[in-house]
Amino acid sequence: MFLLNAESRMLKAKIKKVAVIGAGVMGGGISAHFANCGIPSLLLDVIPPNIEKILKAKPSHFYDSADVSLIQPGLLDDHLEKIRECDWVIEAVVERLDIKQQLYQKLEPYLKKGAWISSNTSGLSVQKMLEGRSENFQKHFCITHFFNPPRYMKLVEVVGGTKTDPVVLKKIASFLEEQLGKGVVWAKDTPNFIANRIGVFHVMDVIAQAAAHGWSVESVDKVMGPATLHPKSAVFRTCDLVGVDTLALVAKTNGDPCPEVIQKLIGKKWLGEKTKQGFYKKDPQTKEILSLDFSTMEYRSAITGARVAPSNSKAIEASPSAPLCGFDSVRAAKDIEDPAERLRTVVWAEDEAGKMSRPVFLNMLAYAADRIPEIADGIQEIDRAMRWGFNWELGPFEMWDALGVKKVAEEMEKNSQVVPALVKNLLASGKDRFYETPVRTFLQVRRNQKRVVEENAGASLIDLEEGVFCVEFKSKMNSLDGDIIQMIHTGIDRAEKEGTGVLLANEGQNFSVGANILLIMLTAQQKDWEQLDNIVCEFQKCMQRIRFSKVPVVAAPHNLALGGGCEVCLSADKIYAHAETYMGLVEVGVGLIPAGGGCKNMLLRWQEKIRSARRPQDHLWFSPDDTGPMGKVKGAFEAIAMAQVSTSAKEGRKYAHLLKKDGWHMNRDTHIAAAKQEVLKLSKGYQPPEMETKIQLPGRGGVMALHSAIDGFYAKGMITEHDKTIGQVLAHILCGGDRLNLHTTDEQHILDLEREGFLKLCGMEKSIERIQHMLMKGKPLRN
Repeated sequence: MFLLNAESRMLKAKIKKVAVIGAGVMGGGISAHFANCGIPSLLLDVIPPNIEKILKAKPSHFYDSADVSLIQPGLLDDHLEKIRECDWVIEAVVERLDIKQQLYQKLEPYLKKGAWISSNTSGLSVQKMLEGRSENFQKHFCITHFFNPPRYMKLVEVVGGTKTDPVVLKKIASFLEEQLGKGVVWAKDTPNFIANRIGVFHVMDVIAQAAAHGWSVESVDKVMGPATLHPKSAVFRTCDLVGVDTLALVAKTNGDPCPEVIQKLIGKKWLGEKTKQGFYKKDPQTKEILSLDFSTMEYRSAITGARVAPSNSKAIEASPSAPLCGFDSVRAAKDIEDPAERLRTVVWAEDEAGKMSRPVFLNMLAYAADRIPEIADGIQEIDRAMRWGFNWELGPFEMWDALGVKKVAEEMEKNSQVVPALVKNLLASGKDRFYETPVRTFLQVRRNQKRVVEENAGASLIDLEEGVFCVEFKSKMNSLDGDIIQMIHTGIDRAEKEGTGVLLANEGQNFSVGANILLIMLTAQQKDWEQLDNIVCEFQKCMQRIRFSKVPVVAAPHNLALGGGCEVCLSADKIYAHAETYMGLVEVGVGLIPAGGGCKNMLLRWQEKIRSARRPQDHLWFSPDDTGPMGKVKGAFEAIAMAQVSTSAKEGRKYAHLLKKDGWHMNRDTHIAAAKQEVLKLSKGYQPPEMETKIQLPGRGGVMALHSAIDGFYAKGMITEHDKTIGQVLAHILCGGDRLNLHTTDEQHILDLEREGFLKLCGMEKSIERIQHMLMKGKPLRN
């Protein structure tokens, strides 16, 4: 991958405008992702592009729906001249060689000098597509195969032609990684390139073996999901999402045999999500999810094992199909965080899950090893392709190492399976791993360099050099606990004495899902209010320590930053988020309110947001410096009471989760390194903020106004009785409700109100019920 170094700076390209030809699912998504990055696009097709459909896609293509204005739709033949304005033309039309060749012939006279042109084809040959094109066209052409949906899927497979300029390829790769946040793998000009070549072989093999052995759809998906490092959609749900017909087409291009059940589904036009039935369907009457019985091609209950006739009649008979999954190894794997250990636990198990997973993994691992050097020059390209394109936690060669190369080879020989030459050569050389050391991330490299200076069960302090210390969370789901709070204090102490700043970052699946609510619930159930008050006090002190540190503290959240995780970020001097960060104060979902400074900091952030949006001429003589009391109160109340979660870092500005001073980074792989640079920038001449002592709040008048709004929501049935109670507690805090009238106050007063309100709600049975439900079910209870 091209990192931010001198070479990559030479390879930077200024792309001011792009043209996307083909406004289907992929073309629309690609155009939207360029808009996410602030780059306007011309979206052309032979029929008018449906911008409304692109805007309403789920999940959303856009970081901020307002960015749809950066897409200019049009008819291809009417806008050929406009292509001259574009620095990059991306073709995303139907997968037919003749149509693509005809399109290139039409486009070539209108290409800007030096403009890149690429195809989003998922499997056609680059050399065949270039037949008849000029040498200059070929010099600037390559394949850039984005995966769907382009905003969320990291992988882009890049394939050059025999005459493609290597500098052009490097510039495209650099732009994809640095500006669009993608992960580039170099593929060869072979059918379906890398990810689809291996992934679809694997899927078809699983389906064929399921049919041969009588494995039920739901059992396979239980085993072939997170337990074996696949995404939650596993195999059959993924087939339905992608489209059974699409998978069959890719398999045909691969030259893989298509299982009979696939052919039957296509014959019945049961193609998955797009036809509302495939391997699964929802019963229109009971709303129950039914699964396909291969032996009868009828749907049956995944819960009872009963068979349901296609007509959805009420006649139900007992099904002799394979029983539902109840595998010990799968249950054991659920609590194992290390992916290598989780894979070993299931694949080498002697239960049904092991017997099911072992043969399909042996086949896939052998297939991947046999594809070198056919589809890629190195194992890393294949591993990255499968992790980034199919969301596997480990790639095939990382799986070889996890399961034991020698042990896998012996198992293959025991089953009369040919051991790949690549594996034989590795073992013959005296080695027993493909990777001498595991692939290292930014923080893992520092760990390997022995740069961990402090560590406890929940967090580490890592010296990132140049005086920057990183507090890395490592508790389960990175939930905040005493260990993390202690390490934040330790990190700030260290940086204040001998460093330049602190970075709050980690490489877990989520930045932080919030506070340890189990501890809160147990303490509340014991009615140990003094201990609970101490817990909240310590959390508040830590957040204020972040806020007023003598050195800058930067938070670098990614993915989920919820509840207490969000409060950590709001306390920092600057938030430098990954673009895909989902942030919010969601405590109402467990019957509580933020108590780590979340209420206070949302007031301050909304105050700053409103103030920074006003022009000097808008500051009339009667306008208070902080824009008046109710503007910030309303913004903070809605953010907390409605548990607003921004669906991207960019959208975070709408909710004041991020302010103008904050920023975001596109590429997760370089996010922490870039965030470190933000610490260094802030450290030059750094002056910590002063405590706010003149925060204007409306007092009981504001409380009455918010109560009126809460009563209205309750009267309409939009909130429950307990929601109403939580809202009233929140109103009291945000308005400074223990003061009669409009007044000014300081941060500590609001923190005291937060703590008081939090303890009050902890003493309510309905709040405890919400916490219990979240812990057991993983979703909010509306009681």
